[in-house]
Amino acid sequence: MVSVFYPAADAAGSARAEYLSPRLLPELRARFGIPVPELLTNSVVDAPAAAGRGYPVVLYSPGGGMPRVLGTGLAEELASHGYVVVTVDDTYEAMPGVEFPGGRFVRPAPVADGAQAAMAQKYVDVRVDDLRFVLDALARVAAGGDPDAEGRSVPRGLGAALDLARVGVVGHSCGGYAAVEALREDRRVAAAVDLDGQLGVGADIGRAAADGVDRPVLVMTSAQADRVGDADVSLDAFWRHGTGWKRQLGMRDSAHYDYTDVPLLVPDPARPAAALLIGPIAAARSTALVRTYVLAMFEAFLRGRAQPVLDRPVDAEIIRQR
Repeated sequence: MVSVFYPAADAAGSARAEYLSPRLLPELRARFGIPVPELLTNSVVDAPAAAGRGYPVVLYSPGGGMPRVLGTGLAEELASHGYVVVTVDDTYEAMPGVEFPGGRFVRPAPVADGAQAAMAQKYVDVRVDDLRFVLDALARVAAGGDPDAEGRSVPRGLGAALDLARVGVVGHSCGGYAAVEALREDRRVAAAVDLDGQLGVGADIGRAAADGVDRPVLVMTSAQADRVGDADVSLDAFWRHGTGWKRQLGMRDSAHYDYTDVPLLVPDPARPAAALLIGPIAAARSTALVRTYVLAMFEAFLRGRAQPVLDRPVDAEIIRQR
């Protein structure tokens, strides 16, 4: 299941889409143990795409077991700068479940005791296959086809809006691992961003870390991950073997979910209870920084526009690590 965000033609008077459906809202509240509010997005449903030349395409893969909705803010930001962004849920993995049109709700498949590590790697492999499948489906849309499983029409002008010669992938945590693996596996992908994800499972490094890749990769890490150090082995291997442009930036006072929408969903009184999810950095600040550097990466490598901030970060909270 996917959501597509894109520059739209004038949609004045159209209703804004809900951030979470009535089915997912209580489930996500229970999942995080925080009072996630009811919200509207900045998007409208089924608006015609803005006319003009094709826009670069970015795929988003969420963290392990997480729903694609947690990348909505980043997707809207990129779309506002002239990108088509597709956020991807992975059926049988995403929690609390994947909701399909018509009300079908598919919960995650159970994982047997002792099989967690093997399943974690399988999830990444399936995510890479899913991302490649989405690119295939977008190619059909660009050619005038309609890959919707239920035969519904895609929004008017969406096919012409796609420039599939300029594709990037961004992901959080497990999704960041999948983004870099997709870059390795599929030459259609020109650049990848890994948001606080190790490039392997446990002590086992992934194929991209073992073999390297020859195209650009931005890795952003949280202060929490830097303290724990569980990503160091795979990232060190990736730096030894990768031949493409690569950069690692850290964000001070941050935790793992500061790279998602979670900081914006947690009311201030509930922040202490969410201390393992988000760091002391202000929600508005972490959100702005993540959006700034992800956008800079794709502006540089999908549009060819110089982005000095990637080499010399100007924000006090951002540290160039290598």
